Amino acid sequence: MTHLSNRALALVFFGTTADAGLKVYDRIEEQMAARYPQLLIKRAFTSRVVIRRLQERGITVPDLPQLLASFRQQGVSEVAVLPFLIVPGQEYGKITAALAAEPALKSVCAAPLLNNEADCEEVITALKSEIPADIPTVIGCHGNKLYDHFNKEIRQFAAMIEARYPLVMVATIEGDNPGTTPLGRARELASTAGAVHFIPLMLVAGDHVMNDMLGDEEDSWKTLVGAASVSCSQPVGMNDRVLDIYCQHLEAAMQTSFGGV
Repeated sequence: MTHLSNRALALVFFGTTADAGLKVYDRIEEQMAARYPQLLIKRAFTSRVVIRRLQERGITVPDLPQLLASFRQQGVSEVAVLPFLIVPGQEYGKITAALAAEPALKSVCAAPLLNNEADCEEVITALKSEIPADIPTVIGCHGNKLYDHFNKEIRQFAAMIEARYPLVMVATIEGDNPGTTPLGRARELASTAGAVHFIPLMLVAGDHVMNDMLGDEEDSWKTLVGAASVSCSQPVGMNDRVLDIYCQHLEAAMQTSFGGV
């Protein structure tokens, strides 16, 4: 190994087939390599569908079990996992299960972006510069239509940021709590303001952003709001303050389990 220790860092993403999204992952990996040069850093995806589609294009990305096996074969004994997820939902469960299946590796998993009230406060601060003062703003989250309890952190975040910013609404692509109900209020506000702004609380601007939110179809958020002028922030994978929160979670987890980074 060429690194200073037998420690490795797994950067775990849901995955994307969008070239622009893959470039966001590249940027994040470069930042993590600069921040943690003593660690062997590799990425993994949790979506088998994305992994398969990328393989068809000649792009190989392992899932986490494959990456952990590779680490073990390279002599790594301690692995930290940084999941670039928004909430501790189904994908987080896949990650913890993969770690439990590798008892030979000493491992630790950092918390996702929104894990408690303090995280919500940090994210609100990180998004402050993205929120226009006089334009209704819709923050778009993925949501979960099958297991509503995985939407708990989104609802907590929504309650906090909406109380602070009267023109901000949080909506979800999936699930109905909050779902797209807030778009009705966004439409009312946009009819007066003449504009709407979207902030994707998603790591990359993939299909959900480009089609569900900003597409031209009759059921897209842009169409449902019907504003004359539409703008959209970059995804949070491009927000360095958000990336700092992920790193804080990683460093706290490693301090607890490994005595530091």
